[in-house]
Amino acid sequence: MELEIINEKENPLLGRTEMTFKVIHPNGTPSLSDVRSKLAAIRDLANDSFIIEHVRGEYGRSSSVGDARIYASHDRMMGVESLYVLKRNGFVEEKGEDEDGE
Repeated sequence: MELEIINEKENPLLGRTEMTFKVIHPNGTPSLSDVRSKLAAIRDLANDSFIIEHVRGEYGRSSSVGDARIYASHDRMMGVESLYVLKRNGFVEEKGEDEDGE
């Protein structure tokens, strides 16, 4: 799997860097955790200071395009991002049903 950064833009109002990237993969679309690991390794990022909004496969190609947001701090990220994005990236656990069904 190769990861190539297409576009990068600073957003000082929200205290983050917004990035668009392309993933070239020989097999199916890689998991979000695989892409997070690769991006963290390439950019030398702490795992708790960035999120990947989405990774979408390009029809008929062995590549995908995605968006990431890199924050200055974990607290800033938790205050700005939507709950579903935080859940998808593993920062918030989903609450399951109680064991006794209540």
